[in-house]
Amino acid sequence: MNGHVLVAVMTVACTAAAGPYEVRLAQPAGEDAGSKGSRLWGSVRVAAADEAERAECARRVAGRAPESREERWPEGTSWPASPWDVRSVRAGGELRARDGLAMGNDGGVELASPGFTRPVVMHGDKMVAATVRIRCDARPGLYVVHWNERGRPVKVWARYRVTAAAPGCQDPVATPRPAAARRAAPWLLGGATALAAAAGYAIRRRRGNTTLRPW
Repeated sequence: MNGHVLVAVMTVACTAAAGPYEVRLAQPAGEDAGSKGSRLWGSVRVAAADEAERAECARRVAGRAPESREERWPEGTSWPASPWDVRSVRAGGELRARDGLAMGNDGGVELASPGFTRPVVMHGDKMVAATVRIRCDARPGLYVVHWNERGRPVKVWARYRVTAAAPGCQDPVATPRPAAARRAAPWLLGGATALAAAAGYAIRRRRGNTTLRPW
């Protein structure tokens, strides 16, 4: 995508027989199509070719670089506008990820990527969002972001391109995740409750003129 105009380059197979062919719009292979089916978009007519022309076609196609699937959306567009909306970010930098969900699903989605300093959980009401930080030692190149939603298969949700880190880049010091703290809380609460119960039991026994050493 360049600005507001969708552009694609297609290569006609060197073995294609002469004649008309339909061109249809469909979801990219490997991505969730949901209830959307393909639709007729246009047509092309392949000209007749002899063996020598087809052999030359094969040589040209073999030496051609693969077409990039990366999209360039207008500046100011929320990321990702699509799974192939590739934004560039320096190693050690940050990206703000947003997604509109019909049901909100606050806290129900975790984003993970090999380039992140750590996975992040998305929060929000009708629009969930999270800030992701790229590791300082992440190598330049293309990375994928996986969408992990409870009760659903993991999917590739976004992509981004990492460039070289700034001199002296340092990752932030890791802090305990809130989920871990919440998991520890019941144990702490249980221990405090048990101590309070023991103390109360000892006080009641003293009031009944019974000697009891609690420890």
